[in-house]
Amino acid sequence: MAGAVLVAAAMTLAPPMARRYGREPAVRFAAASTGALIGQQALVALALRRNAGVAPGRLSIVDLMTLSRGLAAAVLVGLLASGTRDRTGFAGWAGWLAVCGGSVVCDWLDGPIARRVGTSPAGAVFDLEADSWLTLATAAAAAAWGGLPKLCLVAPAVRYLLLGRALREFPYRQIFASEPRWARWSGIAQMLLFTAALAPFGGPFTRRAVRLAAPVVAPMQLGVMVAVHHRLGLGRPAR
Repeated sequence: MAGAVLVAAAMTLAPPMARRYGREPAVRFAAASTGALIGQQALVALALRRNAGVAPGRLSIVDLMTLSRGLAAAVLVGLLASGTRDRTGFAGWAGWLAVCGGSVVCDWLDGPIARRVGTSPAGAVFDLEADSWLTLATAAAAAAWGGLPKLCLVAPAVRYLLLGRALREFPYRQIFASEPRWARWSGIAQMLLFTAALAPFGGPFTRRAVRLAAPVVAPMQLGVMVAVHHRLGLGRPAR
């Protein structure tokens, strides 16, 4: 049910996309955004199956808010597939507002609300996967029309390679309990970089700032992935 609601919400952008950019980009947008939402649900289901003792159960309002970040990711994936690169027009504003809604409003609100009303046993999985899926989509958008180098895609993509490899040997909760303490701050810096790059009102100063920050922030976040890999002992010869 929640997935159907998110798909319907994403589809509200298809008609204005068709009016501004034509029918073909709008169809590509609709197909890709729907596929992104299906992909998100599949990844969450995989993580839940490997997270011992956790089942989806009934979703709380906090879980629904968390999973709604998938809507923001779906919008970005749809815009990428549509081929529109109109950073200062309708497509640019739609993508940037989706990122702000997903990474700022929902992400910052669901934690305090969860502490008051509680969440489901699967809430931590939803939170991590929604964050990571949105980060990967935002990185791709920032590289496509935000002026960032493709280097910024490496850390979000490596995260999924690590997850796929680690889930063969470890429960989900153990994998990301291995993150270093500074991982949260590097993740925030990474998302701020992507959000600034996509800002439809960003001027020359913003463009210059994000280009200078990218070679610092991207390797820092990749370092988080390397640290997790090392702490889990992945790749070491078996004894």
